[in-house]
Amino acid sequence: MTLHVPTLVLILVVGFGLLTLQLGMAGRGALSRGELRRLSWASLAFSLGFACFAVRGWLPAWASLLAGNWLLIGGLAGLAAAVSRHLLNRGLPVWHHWLVLVALLVTPLVLDAATPLRAGTMSGVMGVLLLFCTVSALRLGWRGELSFRVVAVMLLLACLALWGRVALALVWWRSDPAATEPWQTWSSVVFMLAFMAVLAAGFGFVLATFERMASQMRELASVDGLTGACNHNTTVSLLSHAMERARREGQPVAFVMLDLDHFKRVNDRHGHAVGDQVLKAVAACTRSRLRGSDVLGRLGGEEFGLVLPATGANGARHLAEQVRLAVEALELQGDGGQPLRVTLSAGVAEAARADTPETLMHLADKALYQAKQQGRNRVVVADEWMRSSSLQSLMS
Repeated sequence: MTLHVPTLVLILVVGFGLLTLQLGMAGRGALSRGELRRLSWASLAFSLGFACFAVRGWLPAWASLLAGNWLLIGGLAGLAAAVSRHLLNRGLPVWHHWLVLVALLVTPLVLDAATPLRAGTMSGVMGVLLLFCTVSALRLGWRGELSFRVVAVMLLLACLALWGRVALALVWWRSDPAATEPWQTWSSVVFMLAFMAVLAAGFGFVLATFERMASQMRELASVDGLTGACNHNTTVSLLSHAMERARREGQPVAFVMLDLDHFKRVNDRHGHAVGDQVLKAVAACTRSRLRGSDVLGRLGGEEFGLVLPATGANGARHLAEQVRLAVEALELQGDGGQPLRVTLSAGVAEAARADTPETLMHLADKALYQAKQQGRNRVVVADEWMRSSSLQSLMS
């Protein structure tokens, strides 16, 4: 099989052109992201760069080589910027900008050099430029989105191909610098394969970005943005799962309803900004005392719920008491920096076999109401009288 280099160049022109078009379509509206914009410019630079190589027969050789290599260098810089934005949420380091500048200045110096020297030098320069985003993708991207692993592998293959072309150029130079075939063909093919790997990394990057966006949307749909606790619907769903599992395994499960005492006074006296800080502090304080299997949910306003698998009423009461004491000990600052203290009340309920999530939460709410009636800043465990009263109110 004969490898036709102009065909490979055309494939790369079209491939990077299609990637640019895809990124342009994806970059509209809600899908507009900084890393996608950077990748779009990089892809356009790659497409135009290989287009310069494709029209080499119609332009002066030095012009097509200079423009093509400069565009490829710019594309690699844009790719590195996209990877940095995606993984580190920041731009490229200053030293990388200087590296790009050096690469641009080196390019015209080797245009008149022998072909193996020019090929080896430019491949080495591009390999160095690609090294930063390759290492970042392997170190940080491997722990992120699953599809970003494809990006990491493709960038590694591109790096290896570019440095392989450097080695090939050295062998070519030592054997016969004036020879053309088959050295030039294989040198061009290895170069094309390197950027085909970059093209595959570009499409993988788009998938990884969409995967991250989907994950963020799922998180927004299930997590309270202020406190980081589960929202009401997610808490009810997780409580339902915990109760079903408890029935199968014969284990207890408890639900605790927490409510900050006189929270309206905090908002009225210190403002809603301070109130939000209080809610965040209470949520963090509560979360620090939970096990990995426990769930903290924000049910609304200043009301929180705890789903406690494999925990009976006594264990739940002990945990709720620990949370109550910890919140009471919080040293918060109100408006003007004045000290601010808050307390909470808690209602504890252990699930019976016939309970539903709604009945269990209603029972915990009854116990919480009793804690408020008894003076607040205390924990009350639901008893049989509360259970019967709760069932009657739900049925009425």
